[in-house]
Amino acid sequence: MFQLLQLIVTAIQPFLVPICFVSAWSIIALVTWSLWTATRDTVTRTREMHRIPCANCQFFTSDYHLKCTVHPSDALTEDAINCPDYQPENMSYRSTRERMYR
Repeated sequence: MFQLLQLIVTAIQPFLVPICFVSAWSIIALVTWSLWTATRDTVTRTREMHRIPCANCQFFTSDYHLKCTVHPSDALTEDAINCPDYQPENMSYRSTRERMYR
């Protein structure tokens, strides 16, 4: 039994180094590809989320109970990107509100 195992190992031994070499580089390539795709998808998702205008809208309340008085179900989601009721918050109102919450 031991001689049979030794014979098999001796027959496979010349192929072990190339198999291990290719396997190791394949694993490195797969990990690199996974990291690249995860980074690419994260950047794409981040760019999409930064297009949501709710935080600068005058109807946005900053209250988690009622985020938006006009479209509460769409506030801070991708559906709010092209919101027809978006009104930019004027700076005087914003500065007054910021002074109130300091």
